[in-house]
Amino acid sequence: MNFGRKPRFLIPLAIAFFGLLLISASGCSQMPVRKGYTPAQDPAAEWDPKAEALKRAHSYYSTGEYGNAMNSLSLVSEEKLTDAEKTDYFNLKGLIRLAEKNHPAAVINFKKAVASNPVKEHTSFYEYNLATAHAEAGNFDESQAILSKLDSTGMPEAEQKKVLVLKDKVSKRIKPDSTAAQAIRPSLPGSAASPTGEPAPAESEPVFTGQSDGKKVGLLLPLSGKYENFGKKVQRSVELAFQTSTDSNAKSFELISVDAGETAESHLEGMRKLVEEHQVIAIIGPVLSKTLEAIKSKAEYYQTPMISVAQAQGALSPNIFSCSISVKDQVAKIVDYAIGVRGFKRFAILAPSNKAGKEMARLFWDEVAEKRGEIRGYELYDPDLTDFREPVDKIVGLHYTEPRNQEWVELSEKRKELNITKKTMKTIQYFNLPPIQDFDAVFIADEAKTVGQIIPTFAYRDAKSIPFMGISSWNSTQLIQRAGDLVEGAFFPVAFNIRNPPEATRRFYDLYSAAYNTHPGELDAVSFDAAAILIKGLSRSPSSRGELKRIIEEQKGTEGATGEISIDGNRCARNLTLYGIKKGAFEVIESSTTR
Repeated sequence: MNFGRKPRFLIPLAIAFFGLLLISASGCSQMPVRKGYTPAQDPAAEWDPKAEALKRAHSYYSTGEYGNAMNSLSLVSEEKLTDAEKTDYFNLKGLIRLAEKNHPAAVINFKKAVASNPVKEHTSFYEYNLATAHAEAGNFDESQAILSKLDSTGMPEAEQKKVLVLKDKVSKRIKPDSTAAQAIRPSLPGSAASPTGEPAPAESEPVFTGQSDGKKVGLLLPLSGKYENFGKKVQRSVELAFQTSTDSNAKSFELISVDAGETAESHLEGMRKLVEEHQVIAIIGPVLSKTLEAIKSKAEYYQTPMISVAQAQGALSPNIFSCSISVKDQVAKIVDYAIGVRGFKRFAILAPSNKAGKEMARLFWDEVAEKRGEIRGYELYDPDLTDFREPVDKIVGLHYTEPRNQEWVELSEKRKELNITKKTMKTIQYFNLPPIQDFDAVFIADEAKTVGQIIPTFAYRDAKSIPFMGISSWNSTQLIQRAGDLVEGAFFPVAFNIRNPPEATRRFYDLYSAAYNTHPGELDAVSFDAAAILIKGLSRSPSSRGELKRIIEEQKGTEGATGEISIDGNRCARNLTLYGIKKGAFEVIESSTTR
């Protein structure tokens, strides 16, 4: 058995599918209709809050974010669910509680899933989950009673084997180790496909079984080519962390760097060398976001914990820990401040149409919805765009003007009344429609250089005095240089706060500056954090890669360059600081040390 995997249990796809496609006309909040939009252009036209809540809950569970999964489920009203939908709802609740080792709550929810299940063919799956919860709680008699009646003949062979394994453990009064359970997607009897029509997955995937050397740590970094500078910055910070650690054993580890190059293929080859040839117990890397997708499956094969400093979108492999500044933490920080402190309620979103932009926009929208705010406008734009008039016009109601025909008529009548025949700087207001600013602030999910072009476009379209909200990459003088006074009042989160630094940040800043005769930036700090997490895990002398992975998963309050870090759902959770822009300079408006 593979004891390195995250708890996964039986979830019939048919029920989950129905839950995710749930449509309910009652109880749904009114979603934004942008003034000036045609129906085909309304970005929220197919958005259903209840379906989104269920989908988010499944997504959070799959990445180990159990608290967030429960929060999402709390937005779903049980009374308005059908039996099929309730089964999915209660089963997922049971899985979350089981993963949290809250066995009584898991038992209660699995019982409800069994009771409400309308699909006879799936009864055995929910009964298996209920029996597992009883067994993990030490209620062997109850578990055995369920298993003795469980009919597994309609289950695929791989799932029948799992039932037999559980029966054997229960008969011997051995609690099952849930970390060894693997996900099973049930198929209907005699079918080669799951109830949703998706191909049934393979029974199991092969995993690497080679040895590991507990004193070797791999660094998977681009040490040549156009990303060489990034790779070497990470390398320097990691080396500094091991050299200056207060853990006396840190200096005894061998750091083995492999040039991962620029492509997914070269990264995969680098992983192979580190794991198979050098037998490292863990890897720090990658740095490049574009390589993460290819690395996910290989991380599963090698079963080697990796601490990545690349910005991650979506679910990660259970063996990859993202130490980049979490987008979820960032949007939570700015939305909390915007709604809780500034009293903003209505927002507009602008984001590039790439994966990162869509992910940030989605997370921001979710956070606003959870705090009972409202999204009034939402626009995606081509990441290569240099003229932002069109997306800005759509946000302020100047692009789709047909619904504003009455305003055109009124302008025409006003010109006649005032005898205005020519458009000049003084009379332009009688020829152009005014922008619609029915939002309190605009969130722009892009880097400082691009945002420095977008913000002046709002002023050009006469949309002024708008508070802008952003992400940590706004922490660049390029933003102020490009947008000037128009960016006054904007705010964004940072993890590496050097304007009002906590003691850990000040200490790292001094160490780095003295060692390399230059000042560190965010990537340097995040890389030091990654090393600090690994050093703390290695200090417990894990005997295997799987044991090290489980140790890292449980880490809380690790001191790094950005302050205290904890692992939450395979991601580094941090207390962020909020920067604002005042009189052409950055200032701390809310410090992590005061929260």
